[in-house]
Amino acid sequence: MEERQQSQISPHYTEQDDSLLQPKKQIYSYSDVLKITNNFNTIVGKGGFGTVYLGYIDDTPVAVKMLSPSAVHGYQQLQAEVKLLMRVHHKNLTSLIGYCNEGTNKGLIYEYMANGNLQEHLSGLEYLQNGCKPAMFHRDIKSTNILLNEHFQAKLSDFGLSKIMPTEGGTHVSTVIAGTPGYLDPE
Repeated sequence: MEERQQSQISPHYTEQDDSLLQPKKQIYSYSDVLKITNNFNTIVGKGGFGTVYLGYIDDTPVAVKMLSPSAVHGYQQLQAEVKLLMRVHHKNLTSLIGYCNEGTNKGLIYEYMANGNLQEHLSGLEYLQNGCKPAMFHRDIKSTNILLNEHFQAKLSDFGLSKIMPTEGGTHVSTVIAGTPGYLDPE
């Protein structure tokens, strides 16, 4: 079992107008973030914004997304994300627990989602024009047409709009757009 550092984290609350949050919101110091993440011991994700680390506040797991100094528009994205998540709350949105804004150390602390992201569960779902024989275009890929088995393995369903790609030497390619708006294949 992974050993984690137990710490008493005392979030700071502010009454002054911070550049990221409105008054009375939870702020963590960089030293708090180091304790929460056990010195950034476990990476759980990476993105254009920065790296996401597993952390613990008391015994509750959290995700700590730290801004990478090389993120070109990272600070603006961080500000926009905090301002949005402080105003908008919904059961399908990850909850923002707090943030760190200490010098060049900037990060967000979210509720931890133990099963990772959807891409991790869809990673075996390759493009049908590459992996099928004969190759095909599904033309209606959307979340309701991706089914998950008991092991979260994704499989496509609903082939009513699908088209087989022409074989070598074939010349006809359909240019008719088909599918659900907002969910069309990139082709």
